Amino acid sequence: MKNVTIAAKLSIGSFLLLAALFFLSSFSIADEISNPVSVSTRVSPDTFTLGDIATYVISIQHDPDIHPAAPVIQPPKGLEFIEQGENTLHEQSGKTVHEYWYKLRIDDTGKLTLPSIQVAFKAPDQNGKNIQGTILAPEVSFEVQSLLSIPGNPEGIHDIKPLEEYPLPWLNYFWMALVVLALLALFYFLWCKWKSRPLTLNLPSPVPVLSAEQLALEELETLKNKEWLQIGRTQEHFFELSEIFRRYLENRYHFPAREWTTEEITAHFKHFSSLSDNLKLKARAILTQTDRVKFAKAEQVVDEMQSIINFIDEARPSAPEVENQL
Repeated sequence: MKNVTIAAKLSIGSFLLLAALFFLSSFSIADEISNPVSVSTRVSPDTFTLGDIATYVISIQHDPDIHPAAPVIQPPKGLEFIEQGENTLHEQSGKTVHEYWYKLRIDDTGKLTLPSIQVAFKAPDQNGKNIQGTILAPEVSFEVQSLLSIPGNPEGIHDIKPLEEYPLPWLNYFWMALVVLALLALFYFLWCKWKSRPLTLNLPSPVPVLSAEQLALEELETLKNKEWLQIGRTQEHFFELSEIFRRYLENRYHFPAREWTTEEITAHFKHFSSLSDNLKLKARAILTQTDRVKFAKAEQVVDEMQSIINFIDEARPSAPEVENQL
């Protein structure tokens, strides 16, 4: 009878154990079935100091037919957003794992907290139509250590020393000023010596200024040496002869004889009291004869060169008139 009682107790215990296991298993399966999407958060690395880069990861486990969207985060005070990205999809226990990461720079010490954030997703309903849903990602906190509190050699950190006064090196300044003054005096001495040097200018010898008579006689001599009348170039000879005589009148009596006609020159001579009537007639005759050969191509046997030479000699100015002209 005692053995039967023990066996009955064992049977009841085994039944209760099996019932408990079945209940827990059913609860776990029901929990998985009731949660088609879940989210977790983490921050890496494990320890932080000021200026480090923290990686904040939002990991979403969901059914293959659920499509989450990348959350938009607003970093709290003490964190500065740098960049964000998304890891490659992979499967875990029949679920699709979707991870979004964010790089944050740490600008403060102490405890920093990333608050909860809603993650949006799309899931199909019983009719196969996608509906919008959200799930809350849990907040995550981490501690940022101060550089002063890191274990190590505290002797390497010292307080700021007070300002110290150093005497000005006046003696050094004195010697520097003395050297500058000496250099300035040397420069001034060299400049004065260079300024007072004798100047030797290699100027070209002045070209002697010829009088109207000297210039005309030289040009007549040059024309004579060309011997244009002997080779039949009569018209060219008289062109040059007329040009020489007109240039002489222009230099001698200071009027534009080369630009005026014979009639204009003759009319202009009427106002010349210093020029005799005989010279006026000779000048008109020379101009008229040269014009006939130049323009009318008349036959000219007598060369007017000697007439021009005679006119220059007779019209040569006296000594007082030369001094007035100079």
